[in-house]
Amino acid sequence: MDHPVSSTLHCINPKCSKPDGQPWGNRYCQRCGAPLQLNNRYVPLRCLGTGGFSTLYVVWDLKTKTEKVLKVLLEPSGKALELFEQEASVLAQMRHPGVPKVSPDSYFFLKKRQSNLSPLPCLVMEKIHGLTLQEILDQHPRGCPEEWVIDWLQQALEILRELHAHNIIHRDLKPSNLMLRSTPAFPLAVTPIQTHQLVMIDFGGAKQVGRVFSSNGEAIARSTTRLVSPGYSPPEQIVGAAVGPPADFYALGRTCIHLLTGVYPADLEDPITAELRWQHRAVVSPWFANLLDQMVQSEVSRRPQTATEILTYLFKIARQKRYPRRMMSLSQMCLDVVKTALLETDRALWNLVKGGGYLSAQLMQVSMATLWGMGLAGVGGIAGAVFGLVLAYWTPVGQAVAEALASNFPLFFPGAAMRLGTQILVLGLAGLGTGLGLTDAGGCDMNRRYKRAAVMGSLGYIVGGLSWHLLRMFGTLGYWSIGLSAALLTLGLGLRSHRWVYTLVVAAGTTWIFGTLSLDQSFPVAMLQFPSVGTQPQWQEFWFGLGFMGLLGCATGLCLGVSHYFIVPILRWLGWR
Repeated sequence: MDHPVSSTLHCINPKCSKPDGQPWGNRYCQRCGAPLQLNNRYVPLRCLGTGGFSTLYVVWDLKTKTEKVLKVLLEPSGKALELFEQEASVLAQMRHPGVPKVSPDSYFFLKKRQSNLSPLPCLVMEKIHGLTLQEILDQHPRGCPEEWVIDWLQQALEILRELHAHNIIHRDLKPSNLMLRSTPAFPLAVTPIQTHQLVMIDFGGAKQVGRVFSSNGEAIARSTTRLVSPGYSPPEQIVGAAVGPPADFYALGRTCIHLLTGVYPADLEDPITAELRWQHRAVVSPWFANLLDQMVQSEVSRRPQTATEILTYLFKIARQKRYPRRMMSLSQMCLDVVKTALLETDRALWNLVKGGGYLSAQLMQVSMATLWGMGLAGVGGIAGAVFGLVLAYWTPVGQAVAEALASNFPLFFPGAAMRLGTQILVLGLAGLGTGLGLTDAGGCDMNRRYKRAAVMGSLGYIVGGLSWHLLRMFGTLGYWSIGLSAALLTLGLGLRSHRWVYTLVVAAGTTWIFGTLSLDQSFPVAMLQFPSVGTQPQWQEFWFGLGFMGLLGCATGLCLGVSHYFIVPILRWLGWR
């Protein structure tokens, strides 16, 4: 059987008293009895070290006759196992030379012969030969050349573009998690460093935005574990907030600054502003320094949002730096123009799609909030009117109100007290319901003042209903009483600013809506005027009255939405705070 130069094996049981020095060919450890042929394929050769919750080993793959790396989870907690299985899932999805390869059967559990010991989770991955950027930085304590760092940044961005396309955020980028791949034919010691493939390692903290699937195909919950690498992790990751691609760009930017200066990023922070003061520590081009400063902004929105955006910037500047236009041939210049145009077009299309999606989402949110307010206002007005009509027709309350008006105001309401009493009762409760509905919807960023809204809603509808009977003799002027009732209701809402703007827009808007509908001959006229409630129930007036109250509530909610989402923002933009 072919095997490597090593003639001994290493037991991976963490409780083994003498794990190394096992004779080649043994299937079980002589000390603890743990298997030495893992998953019928991998033979452990030596230990690389322990870090975090796991231990790394070099194993010999009997199938491919190559060395690989075995990662064994030691922490028994459920959260550690979840992260470990998530790492296996992430690596299994990737087919990029900058990510260690894993085969379909690379994730498995090692079952030991002792029943009192739980199985060990194992993950076998491609062994990357080479040095980490941290090891290279240790050889260059004053910082690495700018052209090296630019090349590493470009390769890292290509890997991140692939990861982010799979909705995967690495979350732990730093010099020790970036390696340069070397081979015996092209060792780092004799070939230019920037000619080697960059590889991103340690996906134990990777976060997958979408659904994650275990080795048996079952969906598992996404990890929400807070992972922090001091000096590199962005503020939103430190406080446990949601992270996206800009979190990786922040860590990558700080990694580049560390590579350029040779100084740990936390030691470069301003003690007051926490911003990095680093440019005096490195020989770096102003354009590259400006790009890195953008990548390490504390606010997520101020950082680049996609890897393509940063690569476009790198491509344009790097070509101008290495090949000035005056030194290019005509074919080189044409090729440069075409490549730049294609990248700019890709960026413009992405920004257009992103902007269109954001605009659609905003319009959907505005529409839903406005419709919600209209619906609650209309339902509240109808419910209040129904309750008022029930009190007026089928209880002695309506007659009691009418008699109170007749006895207290005999000169103002001769012969009409009974009819007026029931009308005031219905209008007052309909206005109360509309005010409560609008307040409960909570739109327009208002303070929820239920009592004030209920009182002003009742007052508005009563005043509007009484003025309607006075103004309807003047034709279309009668519709201003509808606007008056909606305006008084608006004044009772807990609007934080521009209260009079809302009031005027609602008054004019509701008047215009009802006036316009009155011109439509097919629309019932009885639904466009305050109901005339008598002392005896009339079912046609009952239903039309409910329709009017619902329509008035919806119109008021619509005008409030137009004011809040369109008119008031324009006034603020013009400087009227």
